[in-house]
Amino acid sequence: MRAINLARGIDAPRPVDLPPGRRVLVVAPHPDDELVGAGGTIAKHVAAGHPVRVVMVTSGEASASFVGLGPDPARAQREDEARAALAEVGVGADQVVFLRLAEKDLSSQASPPSGAGALTAALAAFEPDLVYSPGPADGHAVHAAVAGMVATSVGRLASVDHVALYEVMTPIYPTVVVDVTDHIGAKLAGLGHYASALASFDIVHAARGLAAYRSVHAQHGRGYAEAFTLLRPSELAALVRQLADPASA
Repeated sequence: MRAINLARGIDAPRPVDLPPGRRVLVVAPHPDDELVGAGGTIAKHVAAGHPVRVVMVTSGEASASFVGLGPDPARAQREDEARAALAEVGVGADQVVFLRLAEKDLSSQASPPSGAGALTAALAAFEPDLVYSPGPADGHAVHAAVAGMVATSVGRLASVDHVALYEVMTPIYPTVVVDVTDHIGAKLAGLGHYASALASFDIVHAARGLAAYRSVHAQHGRGYAEAFTLLRPSELAALVRQLADPASA
């Protein structure tokens, strides 16, 4: 299909069963980002028998739905939601790590980004060969900052072969697409546990629509898919540098 599309002048991402990797770590800026961008693919890795760990950089206590609520109960609620949500895609509570960094302390302009040391330690403890991350061009400043942290962290780890950028607030330019039709129910059920996010906007509806749209790349618009930009760690580092300083390209 890809060869036919290219012959017709259509630059479509390559369909893959899963991105390359058998020991998988997913980095999420906030609880719910991981399922919006890669929930079906996470479930697919679990079904394939791959060890999967999820690292939440913040606990999302700054969510608009928590206005007037103290940070401790907000954090506790969001983390409970995350554990329940990830159980739907097969990730146990013992494989969910909360770094509990404050959003105000994250800056995409910092070099190295604030919190990169904590993230590097979390990655090193698991030794993944595949890391999922938000993209450095994501329209949410915290998502972009976390992508910078990931770039710094994976550059320090010999175990990481690939980074797969997923999309949340901003569409990516995908290089690979994964059919998640068989796992869309688990993805959406997981997102349904994020009551604090759903109080602000309908992430279930949005994620379903994005996954339906991405199916155009590999399934003729039928079913559901998730799209990723697959990079080597050095390529991610170069992309982060380019976005920070376009003149360096």
